Amino acid sequence: MNRFLAGSVIAIVVAAGAVERPRAEVGKPGVTPVPCPQQEWQLGDAAFEALPGARAFSGKHDGGLYRIEIPEKWNGDLVLFAHGFVPNAGPNGSMLRVGVHRFREHVVHEGFAWAASSYRCNGYVPGQGLLDTIALVDLFKQSNGGRAATRTYLTGESMGGHVTLLGMQEFPTMFAGGLAMCPAGPELFDYFAAMSAAAEVVTGVEFHADTTQQDVAKMTELLGKPPDYTEKGRQLASIEIQMSGGPRPFAMEGLAGRFIANMSTSQAALLGSTTPSNRAVDTAHLEYSIGEGLGLTADTLNAKARRKSGDPQMRSASGPYEEVVPFDGKIQRPLMTMHGTGDLYVPISLERALKRAVKAAGNEKLLAQRVYRIGAHCQFSQPEMTKAFDDLVAWVKTGTRPQGDEVDGDLTNAGMTFTNPLRPNDPGGRTVVTSSKQ
Repeated sequence: MNRFLAGSVIAIVVAAGAVERPRAEVGKPGVTPVPCPQQEWQLGDAAFEALPGARAFSGKHDGGLYRIEIPEKWNGDLVLFAHGFVPNAGPNGSMLRVGVHRFREHVVHEGFAWAASSYRCNGYVPGQGLLDTIALVDLFKQSNGGRAATRTYLTGESMGGHVTLLGMQEFPTMFAGGLAMCPAGPELFDYFAAMSAAAEVVTGVEFHADTTQQDVAKMTELLGKPPDYTEKGRQLASIEIQMSGGPRPFAMEGLAGRFIANMSTSQAALLGSTTPSNRAVDTAHLEYSIGEGLGLTADTLNAKARRKSGDPQMRSASGPYEEVVPFDGKIQRPLMTMHGTGDLYVPISLERALKRAVKAAGNEKLLAQRVYRIGAHCQFSQPEMTKAFDDLVAWVKTGTRPQGDEVDGDLTNAGMTFTNPLRPNDPGGRTVVTSSKQ
């Protein structure tokens, strides 16, 4: 790895700290992030070894860490990578970390430079993540002898996918194109809160602010755990599948790791939490559904489920924090998304919401969505990711929109076009069990 002289490191850090951060103003592109949690943050090790034929740069910037890799045969373009959610709790919750690009070898082999940043704090912080990722553009130029990139691509996974979608929307001409892998978004927390309300109806146990852990324990006892669901557990499992996109390959497998977590992640929003994200949560617009023959009807569920209306001061376009507002679809550059059928952490229903927003804005020709038959969150293969990236680059250069998948409608056998390879135990056209009659 290339090591900086002390003076060079100081120069770069000072210069990075002096970069004016693009914050939102009325009528202008920008982002005002939800403030970071107030705690002490520790810096991990940013150093890494370059691939053969490339140079590695790393260091600190404005409270965070960064990594940059530039191939000797650089093609003039830069790929930014935004990482996913890192919990700010637990023994390592205060440690800031920076990784490498998910398909780094391919990027470098094709002549692209790449850059990645920790964010100045951990937690669910897509607004701050976007600003810290954008700061890499200037850090790259400084590391590259003052030479800026001709084109900059924005990529990210999970919360980093939210960063990507937010960046493509709020800075619509900054990036040549975006690749959002398993992207989260504001409406993810609508889904989580709705599952909390559904769990209350199914179990008859209500969440209370001072007994949340005990409430979850009572619910879990009544629901069972995958694959040993009780009758009530089968009801909630069906609701989670139906509300997250409907029957589809690997959905039940993906639910196995999220069954309890999905209904115990955003219950605070139902209980009056005043954080910006919880104030923005809205379940009033959601219509519940459930498979037949399970002893609970959709009508009963919709009538009894506790509802939470989004605070218009937070959820509207005029609110202070763009990251908690549903996407408006006002993109101006090509955007590719990737989503797994069995992703029950960030369900594919979010892709439908994104499509509706982009279509309503008249920008459907700038969006290509691809579906993959995967039983977990963000578990794309290298061939799947590199194919999507290469197709995005070709789209940017030629203007020809690549093939995508239809995310609306029946997803029972979705994902056959781009999944590579098919995973072990691929269910083919087998229908997901969502009712007692199957």
